[in-house]
Amino acid sequence: MARPKSDDKRKAILDAAMEVFAERGIAHAPTSAISQAAGVAEGSLFTYFKNKDELMNELYRELRAELDRELVGYPYKADACTRLRFIWDRFLDLAKREPKRLNVLKQLRASGRLLQDAETPNIAITEMLHTTKEAAEGANLERASAEYLVLLMRAHAEATVEYIAVHPEQEAISRELGFNFIWRGLTGQKTGY
Repeated sequence: MARPKSDDKRKAILDAAMEVFAERGIAHAPTSAISQAAGVAEGSLFTYFKNKDELMNELYRELRAELDRELVGYPYKADACTRLRFIWDRFLDLAKREPKRLNVLKQLRASGRLLQDAETPNIAITEMLHTTKEAAEGANLERASAEYLVLLMRAHAEATVEYIAVHPEQEAISRELGFNFIWRGLTGQKTGY
């Protein structure tokens, strides 16, 4: 009879993968290094994940779920600008608190090894799709794919995070200018922020 899997071991492996990927990069992070960092035998890693690709996909899902957890108090009934700003601020807050996570998310997306189901829209993405579509409808951007607009916003948010990391004294103005740039691009209007 097989031993039951431990949620603690699974989490330790995912946490170790995140750390090793952040430190070495995905291409230079063998499963042996991840196992060692997790404090488990390499065979144990393969009890929880069939291969490195499956581990990467699970880690990607977990990291994306973190943003959903940041959305506690999301103002579902507010106007599009307020809702989009809420997501913008939570993304920047999370990235500032956990910069390694943003680094690893970008590596995982660029790896070409994510499965289609790993990209299933989470709450944050679903709300960004809905909100950007709503904002774009009033600005003659109806032809633009909401998915494309979300990708532009994510890239802009990531650039803002990188800038703030180098220039922390300009965080407040960078947040405002960054969001205004997005909102004005979507709607042609300045925000009230």
